[in-house]
Amino acid sequence: MASENVIPFLSTVAIRPDVLERLKVRPKSEVVTAAAEFGYPFTEDEFNSLIWRLEEQLAERRQETFAPRFRLWETMWGVYYLEYLVTDLIPGLESIGLLPRSR
Repeated sequence: MASENVIPFLSTVAIRPDVLERLKVRPKSEVVTAAAEFGYPFTEDEFNSLIWRLEEQLAERRQETFAPRFRLWETMWGVYYLEYLVTDLIPGLESIGLLPRSR
């Protein structure tokens, strides 16, 4: 299942500031292409489905409402979405045990 490649790809980007800097301004389609080039192929639909499901689980574990006022989304102001994923979402999921620690 290609969606299994999303987290390893994001974890790779998290430890490669050069890759994050290059990709953070690119459209999602180009990020998906880059992921495949790194050996982590997945589709945009697989990415969206997994990330939304993980955000919902994180909100539930934090006893927050997964809605437009989801507290974690407030961290996105002033950063690109890819930055948010690798610097906020993934560590948040790791901190509550939804993902194994990758770093």
